[in-house]
Amino acid sequence: VTPQSVLKEKADAVIIATGSEWCIPDLPGVDRKEITTASDLLLGKRKAKDPVVVIGGGQTGCETALWLAQQGRKVTIVEMLDELMQAGIPIHRANRTMLLDLLKFHKVKVLNGNRLLEISDGGVIVIDKNSNKSKINAGTVVLATGLKPTKTPLRSLAGKIPNVHIIGDARQARNIMGAIWDAYEVAKNI
Repeated sequence: VTPQSVLKEKADAVIIATGSEWCIPDLPGVDRKEITTASDLLLGKRKAKDPVVVIGGGQTGCETALWLAQQGRKVTIVEMLDELMQAGIPIHRANRTMLLDLLKFHKVKVLNGNRLLEISDGGVIVIDKNSNKSKINAGTVVLATGLKPTKTPLRSLAGKIPNVHIIGDARQARNIMGAIWDAYEVAKNI
């Protein structure tokens, strides 16, 4: 579907639900073969090699790290904030506590307050809050660095058609509950 085809059809309403895409950091080495996104790994499109470094300690990063650790992988999470799962959609306290306990139980190493600088041969270079750099060995680097709405030319229809609705992750990357709620609200009001 293109903006032109929608205008040609003279649609009464358009619902844009094009989803989201990963925020890929613009850093040296991000295009290396040992890099994967959490979703490609979880969907079986890519395989992990030990040791694994997960970049991003949000819910997706933590759940991916746990999944890998439960498979016997040696996993390190690198999170730039001072604690895991502090940004994004709030996680229920009990769920967060359980996930933190499981990460600890499965011996997932956590480096809070560290930021990715570069992906190099055999690992990543990180920097902490005190500007200390260190290298972490990695056979696989998993990016769990957040999602952003997918860019689509369909957004240009806003103002050209009276009922253009952007829903789900196309509006704001969240979770499935947010996407279903958006769809419900739009559908009941069209």
